[in-house]
Amino acid sequence: MKKIYFPYIAVVVDLIIMPIIILGNTIGHDGVRAVPLLSLLVLNEFAFFASVAGLYIGIQQVRAVGFTLVYGLATMFCLAFAVQFTVLGIQLWP
Repeated sequence: MKKIYFPYIAVVVDLIIMPIIILGNTIGHDGVRAVPLLSLLVLNEFAFFASVAGLYIGIQQVRAVGFTLVYGLATMFCLAFAVQFTVLGIQLWP
């Protein structure tokens, strides 16, 4: 696999993990989270690092080749997901 495809992969992975974290953080009537807190934190960290790696590779590729709309959007989504996973990580931390 070429590393230039990583922003696309990071966006797809982030789109899969984001609902898992949001829905897994819900607290049931018995006071227990749907997904254990440590699992949520690990998923959040993995998705954050995937987003940052996609952002870095995307910026390097845009600098080297030039801006294309689809690649630029994938890179911007990586930026947005990195910020969102940072906020979610701070909210999850006890």
